[in-house]
Amino acid sequence: MIEKHLPVSVDGLDLFDEIVLAKDMGYLHFEQTIFKYSQYETAGFSKGQLFRYIFQKYPNEEHVVYLDGDTLVFGPFKEIEDALRLHSIVLTPHILNPVTNPAYLSSELALLYTGNFNTGLIALKRSNESLEFLDWFCYRLDHYCYTNPARGLYNEQKWMELVPVFFDKVMNVKHPGYNVANWNLFERNITQKNGTYNVNDHPLRFFHFSGLDFITDTLYLINNETTTHAINILDEYQRLLKHHGHLDLLNIPWSYDYFDNGRMISDQIRTIYKNNHLARSEIINPFSEDRRTFKKYKN
Repeated sequence: MIEKHLPVSVDGLDLFDEIVLAKDMGYLHFEQTIFKYSQYETAGFSKGQLFRYIFQKYPNEEHVVYLDGDTLVFGPFKEIEDALRLHSIVLTPHILNPVTNPAYLSSELALLYTGNFNTGLIALKRSNESLEFLDWFCYRLDHYCYTNPARGLYNEQKWMELVPVFFDKVMNVKHPGYNVANWNLFERNITQKNGTYNVNDHPLRFFHFSGLDFITDTLYLINNETTTHAINILDEYQRLLKHHGHLDLLNIPWSYDYFDNGRMISDQIRTIYKNNHLARSEIINPFSEDRRTFKKYKN
């Protein structure tokens, strides 16, 4: 959890085996690093270190699968388990096939900005190669986890484009039941039989609700059997969100949007810090400062 403290008012925390604050996962300079990042960027920045934390704390675990929080699992990840027997790194792409309908060509164009691999799922096997990957990945996230497509950056995700080149035991799982989402519904035919969902005649493994506000619009553009089943899946997901108090959580401000004195951190201050090497080297914990500290670093 990327907060300064665990929110004591949140119900249902007992559903989790363990909750760890990002700042307690073994970072050397956590506050210095995330001060330059937005909440969205910080979420991506934390993924690499989370793997390091799990491998260190749970030495008997050989396989670790990361899933984004906006997902709903429908079946066992058998294909991921099989892939990890022979590979150290397992990824899933946004789309599986070349777009043939010009109406959906924008899906391919978007991947030139965001990258083809979606980091809503990353699976690693404990190995020398996966540890080398984490060293490489975490260093880049420490410095370049920005949402800045003009610079070729899209949080942690765009870095995945280099993984199959730099590392050998990488598996691209092209199973249509993984990472079903608004960006690939045009190529995923969802059906249901005996209460079980299938995608292109393969079992649905998990649905990814990233871009939640756009899913319904995408479905009505498709307007086929997939639309009916995906809307039912979406309704169930929203029911679960409501049941577990998601709306209440949305009303809790992100604690890292504020200095320790309670004053809000403006985008201008984050930009000053991000773009000024002297500020980043001299200010040990920027959250413990106030706005006046950053004025002298303003160009």
